[in-house]
Amino acid sequence: VGGRLLSEALRPLILGLRGEDEEQMCLLEGSNLTISCLYTRQYASSLKAWQRVRGPGPPETLVRTDTRNADLNLAQAGRYLLEDDPTEVTFRVTMRELQRQDLGLYQCVIDLSPQSPVVLPPRIRLVPCEEPQVMAIVLTCGFVLNKGLVFSVLFVLLRKARASELEPELKLAQNKNKKK
Repeated sequence: VGGRLLSEALRPLILGLRGEDEEQMCLLEGSNLTISCLYTRQYASSLKAWQRVRGPGPPETLVRTDTRNADLNLAQAGRYLLEDDPTEVTFRVTMRELQRQDLGLYQCVIDLSPQSPVVLPPRIRLVPCEEPQVMAIVLTCGFVLNKGLVFSVLFVLLRKARASELEPELKLAQNKNKKK
């Protein structure tokens, strides 16, 4: 999975990969996104950061640790939470309450210095969800369910109709048996 594992509880829909160093994910407005960034032990005591990449200029640092504890380092800035666990050589970034303006490219960084950060692959590109695909699935399922419902109702009605057709014949047969 490269340098990141997605939190199972908060995982948005993965749309596919765009190259080896970029993973594309569907942005679901109002949901949370948690990403785990794996690094090597040599960076356990380094500062960590979550950045947004916009155009040719330097990336925007959204949240950055400012401690170098051996067990846990936390940093929060607005809707961004970074939890660094050096014992697991992993840091987790949570973006809360995703919004449409969050679309774009993000990266996990070992912040050695502003001039020489180490970018951990793959980067994450948040893209809009393609609603027509979701609607097609919903409509298809609805059609299949409705078709099944219609056939079930027809089956019940046909059985009742058949039973009501046979009812006079059954009464005749019962009357003949009583007379004998």
